Amino acid sequence: MMSNRLPKWAVLTLGVVIVTGCTTRLAYNNIDVWLSYRLSSYVTLTSSQESVFDRGLDSALALHRRQEMPKIHRAIDRLQADLLAPMSYGQVQEYYTVFTQLGQDSAAILADPLADVFSQLDNTQVAQVEASLRQRFAEFDEERSQLSDSQKLTKRAGRLQDFTQDWVGSLTSRQKELLTELAGYQLEMAPIFRSLRNGYLTRWQQLMKTRTQPAFKGQFTQLMRDMVALNSSEHQAEVRFYLNRRFELMRRLNHTMSPQQQSYLNRKLIDLRKDVALLINQ
Repeated sequence: MMSNRLPKWAVLTLGVVIVTGCTTRLAYNNIDVWLSYRLSSYVTLTSSQESVFDRGLDSALALHRRQEMPKIHRAIDRLQADLLAPMSYGQVQEYYTVFTQLGQDSAAILADPLADVFSQLDNTQVAQVEASLRQRFAEFDEERSQLSDSQKLTKRAGRLQDFTQDWVGSLTSRQKELLTELAGYQLEMAPIFRSLRNGYLTRWQQLMKTRTQPAFKGQFTQLMRDMVALNSSEHQAEVRFYLNRRFELMRRLNHTMSPQQQSYLNRKLIDLRKDVALLINQ
């Protein structure tokens, strides 16, 4: 489902865009339960629709494990090797492209069971999904509107710093400054992100009018791919400018890493790669 924030695939440090941390296998092995729970928070399905979704999700996850996880494993392995030396702007940009493509491919696989169940919704259920989405958007926007600009910056910078510390350990004051700068870039983009979100919702609404037609699944899959990559004909120039600024900042951040931080990150990536390998062979 569309979240009330833009996809997190696009904000992860150094382009690592997959389920992370020591709970990787636990999270992945229970993703079917989590996705079913999330879907149920947007719409009440009939028992027949639940069965359609569960069967489709099982098939999609089996395909993802077989087809996509090896790609993710190879990408992490390559990233580890390239992180042995400070990364260039071009490398940061390249890894964003690599992991965004992996995210799009994963989203495309999960779009299949979602499209199947969406095609079976009646008008009342479609209205329920739309109402749930609008309510979540409104709640998120209201929460943000109550914060001052400085509070928004502090909150966003704190999240970025917490996430980065999970990957590299403790941060220097300079690294915190850089992450605060990145938070500022993201806040500047907030109106564009809201417009993207609303545009994706409008596209979904239009698609749901044709949900029983053969072309629906392919069009819904494209919507999911576009959401992951922040694709939008209306805002592509602004998104490209934001990404270029972020690539340069991430290059600078990478060049500030100490040997201890590099070692910490390498151990995290080793653990992640091992988890992915175990998932592939389960």
